[in-house]
Amino acid sequence: MDFDINEIVGTVERDGVAIIRGAIPPDLLQRIRDRVDHLNRAERESGIGFIESEGANQRVFNLVNKGEIFEEIVQEPAVMQIMTQLLGGDFILSGFSSNTTGPGGEPMLLHSDSGYVPPPHPEYLLSANAIWMLDDFTRENGGTEYVPGSHRQRCNPDPRREYTCVPILAPAGSIAILHGYTWHRTGANVTHNGHRRALFAYYVRPFLRVQENHLVSVREEVWHRASPTLRRLLGGELYLNSIGFIDGPPERMRKLAFPKRKAGAFV
Repeated sequence: MDFDINEIVGTVERDGVAIIRGAIPPDLLQRIRDRVDHLNRAERESGIGFIESEGANQRVFNLVNKGEIFEEIVQEPAVMQIMTQLLGGDFILSGFSSNTTGPGGEPMLLHSDSGYVPPPHPEYLLSANAIWMLDDFTRENGGTEYVPGSHRQRCNPDPRREYTCVPILAPAGSIAILHGYTWHRTGANVTHNGHRRALFAYYVRPFLRVQENHLVSVREEVWHRASPTLRRLLGGELYLNSIGFIDGPPERMRKLAFPKRKAGAFV
């Protein structure tokens, strides 16, 4: 990917969203589309598909567990650099899913990806989303819509109010970086035969509870072949040596702590 990371980060912080056009090479884009189409069919046919809008829209969750191509792209280096800057240097993967909307698909409820955090949200960013656009995002086919400037409110939208939403318009192969406080939703698909496919890689600061419990759900072979980056993203490392351990801190931390306890430094 050839772009200025500082510029992208600055745009996200200023506008609530930034678009990287031409980010996905054509061959990779087609491979992702093929895999998403396969998963959509397979989960519908097996009766486990997550279907919305009376069958028009479909989501597939836990993508890291459903194809090596997703293991690859969820740790894409340029996106990792962007998230490092936005999320204070450390972050994990909260969820990774696909969203396909078809003709007749209804708009989603307007929300913030940090909506579960009691407002006002902190001044520092808690989460951010990387939207991999597998098809053109248009006004007509259900492209993601957002409320400009909403990320500066540091709260959730009022469900009793109406807001002016603006569509994120970009060609297939783009990646949009969405501020975690930006109010947004899936748009209405008013086409007769157009589908809009996208991936949503949702990253959060490591002290937040994640959407997908990867420690439980990810298959053993995925963990065995995971890179250090992917293991960290899936929550397989300690955060600040105090969050995420099993049966207390690891041995190395206990050895470091013992002399301080003996000297009375710990109470």
